[in-house]
Amino acid sequence: MSEHDDIVGDPRQVVTGGFAAVGRYAVIGHPVVHSQSPALHNAWFEDAGRNGHYVALDIAPADLVHRGPSLPFEYSGLNVTVPHKVAMLGHAKRIDGHAEAAGATNVLYRDEDQQWTAGNTDGRGFVAAVEEEMAESVMGKDVVILGAGGAARAIAAALVRGGTASVWIANRTLQNAERVSQAVGATGVAPLHAELLDILEVSVDLVVNTLPPEAEATVGSLDLTPLADHAVLIDINYYLRNRALLEIARKAGLMGLDGRGMFLWQAALSFEHWTGELPDLALGRRVLRME
Repeated sequence: MSEHDDIVGDPRQVVTGGFAAVGRYAVIGHPVVHSQSPALHNAWFEDAGRNGHYVALDIAPADLVHRGPSLPFEYSGLNVTVPHKVAMLGHAKRIDGHAEAAGATNVLYRDEDQQWTAGNTDGRGFVAAVEEEMAESVMGKDVVILGAGGAARAIAAALVRGGTASVWIANRTLQNAERVSQAVGATGVAPLHAELLDILEVSVDLVVNTLPPEAEATVGSLDLTPLADHAVLIDINYYLRNRALLEIARKAGLMGLDGRGMFLWQAALSFEHWTGELPDLALGRRVLRME
């Protein structure tokens, strides 16, 4: 009898649910029908010659308390999107350092001891994508993040770890900004308004928008005059057709990045958690129509 449940072989394929869960992966959220994750991960599994199948699983918040405990018996690994990123921490056996710093999880995987573990690749995916696009490190950069939600916290935590010179959290509700800032060890907070960049104590290198679509009018009113020519503006809302921050960046002649790179990299790092290998990023870009 194997000490790893009822499966003998590659320990990365051992799952609590036995054969029923091997090779099964999903993204859970509500709603989740429009997710691009299934197309992306299924292309990667096929390319790698691995026995993997990935689906979108819609679970309403009220149903999570019943479904959460059964998920490790049904799946080898999961991605987690809104509104479950915080709640799923309570359904993990362990929480790794990235999820702890972010205060949320976007990936469930089995660690070296085969424990159902909550991780977070959002922040690391953001940093990897931005460094790739800029062809330089975020180390030493001065950054302002618009918003104080889960994505802002994950990104801020990763930027602090990455050695940025400063990370400021700008939000309409300063109490929420303070909460994020204290949790990740950011530099400070600022009220979100049109003159934000003029009142900060630094010359900002990166402006990162994590706010929901409802805040587009506020984001679009931001005065970019204080920014230097090398400044980069990033909007992680890749699903929006016309993003206000990128539009004002274009008009100001500044570099603007959408969130597809972050989405690609957070998915690739999830795939690495499940298989031990990074997938073909060029293939991922083709699937997401980034090339």
